[in-house]
Amino acid sequence: MEIWEILPEDQKKEIALMKMDMKILWLEAKIAEMEKMIELKRKAIENTKKIQQALRK
Repeated sequence: MEIWEILPEDQKKEIALMKMDMKILWLEAKIAEMEKMIELKRKAIENTKKIQQALRK
């Protein structure tokens, strides 16, 4: 925190932008991971329905 206080404004802005970029990248990775899990769950539900239909026949 001490270093932050002595940095010039332009460097503070640059560092803040880098932090935001990293946060955005992290969030994008998490969203991609969630989307994959959602797709897997959809497929599992689909397969479960197919099995249930097959067992009813």
